[in-house]
Amino acid sequence: MIQFLADNIDQLDLALDQLAVCDRNFDRFGLMLVDNVVELTLHRFIQDKANENEMWGRFSEPKHDPKIIQKGLGQSFDGKAKAARKLGFFDQALCESILNLHSYRNSSYHQGLRHEAILHSLALFYFKCACEVLKAYEPQFWGWSSNDKISYRAKKYLGETRIMDHKAAFQAAYERLSVVASSMENKLIHDLTEDMRSTIDSTDDAINFLSADGPDDKNRDEVVVDSQAWPFAFTDEGKRFAHDGGYSKQTVGGLVEWLIANYNWPVPTDPIPSWMSRLNSLSNEQEEHKALKKYCDFMRQTEDIRSKIDESAFQLDAHIQQQIDIMRGK
Repeated sequence: MIQFLADNIDQLDLALDQLAVCDRNFDRFGLMLVDNVVELTLHRFIQDKANENEMWGRFSEPKHDPKIIQKGLGQSFDGKAKAARKLGFFDQALCESILNLHSYRNSSYHQGLRHEAILHSLALFYFKCACEVLKAYEPQFWGWSSNDKISYRAKKYLGETRIMDHKAAFQAAYERLSVVASSMENKLIHDLTEDMRSTIDSTDDAINFLSADGPDDKNRDEVVVDSQAWPFAFTDEGKRFAHDGGYSKQTVGGLVEWLIANYNWPVPTDPIPSWMSRLNSLSNEQEEHKALKKYCDFMRQTEDIRSKIDESAFQLDAHIQQQIDIMRGK
């Protein structure tokens, strides 16, 4: 057990080195190191609870819900975090932050998304969350083996491991790691706010472009609905809705117009005013867990309409460039 816990400290100290560079590639590596520590600790906590069930089950009913344990021991990170929350490892706010931060680790590592504007702040915040997870973890036993090989990184925080008060030493190490991370510039809420502002401005510009430069004279509300109607018209759901509603014409343009008039659109009007209210709420937030939740909720909830508006703007720009090329060729 001492080896496992010391290795976690080793990884976090290595992550600190990466974060101190303040470079997006080092930030990405630091984020992955922190995420690995959290996932390993979640799994070990749930395994401990499974072991308790085995011992407890010899005398009575299992101490912990076996269904929760089973989900937590699976491959899913989300399953581990949610199971740990239900088993009382940490509160809902920390659980939600861990899940949100893990999603950025996934998109950064697996999808190659850079998140330059927020990655450093996210990694630092994840580091502090990881320290809270480690502080909350109470191993079933504090075992030390002569085969344990404690790295110099871990020894910087622990000293000699054979004769220590293990619980106190590790708690002090986690606290020290958290203090060092907190000493770095804390810009999480600022960076999240500015990234949301940039996202909103980009969509706002696209709506203006569609309204001002499109072939038809349409206001902002209309182009927002158009952006949803055209892709929907080519889906099986859109065709089925039109058929069930009595639409019988065969032209795509006619279908789109009918859907615009009859379908209950997820975003029926210009979303920018309501998005600005959410931006103001984020910028005024003082608590980091709440700020991260507000930001992530916004990005998830608006992703579909933002992508549709961006695609419409891309198509219009391509059409304009095509017309320019045609005129130049004459």
